[in-house]
Amino acid sequence: MATQKIRGLDDALKTLGKMDPALRRIAVKRLKGDVQPIVSAIKAGIPQAPLSKWVAPKQSSARRGVIQAGRSGAEGLPYFVFSKAKSGVRSSVKKQSKRGMKGKQILISIRQTNGSGIVFDMAGKKTQGTFSRNLTNKWGGPSRRMWPTVERHKSQVVVSINRSVIDMEQQINHMLRSRVE
Repeated sequence: MATQKIRGLDDALKTLGKMDPALRRIAVKRLKGDVQPIVSAIKAGIPQAPLSKWVAPKQSSARRGVIQAGRSGAEGLPYFVFSKAKSGVRSSVKKQSKRGMKGKQILISIRQTNGSGIVFDMAGKKTQGTFSRNLTNKWGGPSRRMWPTVERHKSQVVVSINRSVIDMEQQINHMLRSRVE
């Protein structure tokens, strides 16, 4: 997991939440927008069909309950559906504890929530089989899309998040000045 500590993010969101919860919600939406270049790049890198036989059966045969032998559903893997794998890439902003850090921190994370998307990205990390070898030969090793994309776009996203934190701090300072006057 790529970790980058942003100074002031936790305190700024905490203060905004106390002063004006609506502004905090707007700030969280902006943070999700800051990581949107990574989310878009990951979605753009997901292939239509990673392997030729790793697709869902036609609707008519699925309704009849007939699944061809050797298809992914018969082997216990989730079918790869491009639209679902693409829509499964999501960003989230939440406060949670992180291993190696004291207390709870604000974490901005990008996750693949679709089962077949996760299998495409990470198959072969722990065990090797024919399926994971085929994916590795065609698309490279695990993590195939998520990690390399984050590493490629990390510097621009960190700059954008830093700008958002500075804007949050300016909003807080403006609200504090207006309360004093």
